Amino acid sequence: MQSDDRDPQFHGDPPASRAPMVNAPAVVLVLCALILLAHLAALGLFGGGAEAEQIALWIGAVRTGAYAAEAPTAPVFGLSPYVLHVFVHFGWFHLLVNTGILLAVGSQTARAFGTGVKATLGFLAFFFACAIGGAILSVLVNFNSPSFMAGASTAVSGLIASAGWVRGGRAGMLQLALPWLALNLALGIAELFINQPIAWAGHIGGLLVGMVAFPVFVALFGRATNRA
Repeated sequence: MQSDDRDPQFHGDPPASRAPMVNAPAVVLVLCALILLAHLAALGLFGGGAEAEQIALWIGAVRTGAYAAEAPTAPVFGLSPYVLHVFVHFGWFHLLVNTGILLAVGSQTARAFGTGVKATLGFLAFFFACAIGGAILSVLVNFNSPSFMAGASTAVSGLIASAGWVRGGRAGMLQLALPWLALNLALGIAELFINQPIAWAGHIGGLLVGMVAFPVFVALFGRATNRA
């Protein structure tokens, strides 16, 4: 028998190129639908007018520095943005990019958890753990500087790492995660010289949670097997 240093290996589908998005698990489709509905609500299409966007930003945007000091405290003692920022997007392009990636890598991740209530809850717990990790790192990096962050890319970044786990264990995870990590570190360095609107710290925070925590979440909520 030959040992495989890629363990743990996870049951999952082939790469996204072989898995049509229309076959995405229900939990992923529901998340995408909720993100879309939240965006439409923020645009005031369900009522509320211009105030709808302000309410969405109040409950969902992660703020630091002067932006945090100037804004009223968000719900749940100011903690709601750490979770709800995944439902707030700055325009259609921002939303479509995030939901597109969510459909691709989220589908592979969700299938690794299997089916049933426990598996669905496990996937959602992992998704929001990545989101919270991204929000926390964004706050820590920008604590004394005015910053404004929202979008599902924190959680999606964690799903990039988990999709790598599904495709090829530890080696597959590193193959997908390290380029994304390097790109966002480069964006962070570039921000020292040029102001840019990409939440690189949030991406890195979500990615790190996905790199480390996915095997734990699958072991607790899903199905996993080691190959030798």
